[in-house]
Amino acid sequence: MKKLITLFCFTIIVGLTFAQQASDYFPSQTGFEWKLKAIPLDSVSNPINSLAYYRIDHFESVEDYKGKLANIVLTKSGSLQTILLQPFLDSLFYSTEGTNGFQYFSITNILPYLLQLDSLPINFNFVEFFASLQDWYPVYQFASTINTEYILKQVDTLIFIDPVGNVQIRFTYLGKRLPDQTIPTVLGNFDCKRFLLQWKVTAYSIFDLLTLNDTVWIAPDNWIVQDIIPGQYVDLSIVLPIDPFSLTGLEIKLSDEIVSVKDEETSPDDFVLEQNYPNPFNPVTKIKFTIAQEVRGERQEVTLKIYNILGNQVATLVKTELSAGTYEVIWNADNFPSGIYFYKLTSGNLIETKKMLLLK
Repeated sequence: MKKLITLFCFTIIVGLTFAQQASDYFPSQTGFEWKLKAIPLDSVSNPINSLAYYRIDHFESVEDYKGKLANIVLTKSGSLQTILLQPFLDSLFYSTEGTNGFQYFSITNILPYLLQLDSLPINFNFVEFFASLQDWYPVYQFASTINTEYILKQVDTLIFIDPVGNVQIRFTYLGKRLPDQTIPTVLGNFDCKRFLLQWKVTAYSIFDLLTLNDTVWIAPDNWIVQDIIPGQYVDLSIVLPIDPFSLTGLEIKLSDEIVSVKDEETSPDDFVLEQNYPNPFNPVTKIKFTIAQEVRGERQEVTLKIYNILGNQVATLVKTELSAGTYEVIWNADNFPSGIYFYKLTSGNLIETKKMLLLK
């Protein structure tokens, strides 16, 4: 009887361990693609649908990268009208070892937040500091105890804040496995492992200044199928002489809308919003666009507007009737702070939005 109980327990343990292997969650074959929709969120996490854009991730290859055997995923983002024709311009790197899923931390995903922090009256370069932390981290620990935090990185440094002087700041990168959750997607329901990733900023190891939350849902054979970073309002005035500010969030989910692009009657060659050049820029950039041919050759009202990361319109570059053709406008952002901006072209019922980076 004891042998049967021991064998039974051993079978359960082996089964649970096998089910938690990180490699079970990543697609087994290259060529796998994720079609996603990204919606910015305001400071109280309401969606800013007018600034939504699309993303395609493509599992390209398995190669050595920075000391690990990496699953290399190419990624691109853009409008619904043109994303299928755009080239892949960036890469994501994942690696699986036993029950841990590693991700190469890059500042790309949090760059908008770092730029906002760099605009504060603090003598500290957040972009440069976080760039120094780029490395492999075991962010997805499938066998970890639910709701138990694990520290991925902890760094102490001094920041000079006028008139306070040097303030001891601690940056902590944390992970936590949350209870599993079944979520509905355009591809059906997925039974997901769920993780909370956090960057916490504290002063003197006591005062909590800022926490960036990122909740990730991971499904077997599909990897990340949902990713939500909530927006938030930040008030540090109790501890530091800094005005309150807002951080925009982002909601990324699987989408089936990209497939329908092939059936669009409008050719992307007739309606094109090109990437601004140069990008990043300081403070002048050019934006080139092409207006589609209208039925019966009618002129149409065209608008080209600039929005900040919070979804607020900050400039209008074009608002007039234009004939079909290619146009180029210049935006001088000398009076605007560094950060991510969106530029949105509207022509009849056609809309396209792209991102640009002002870096002073």
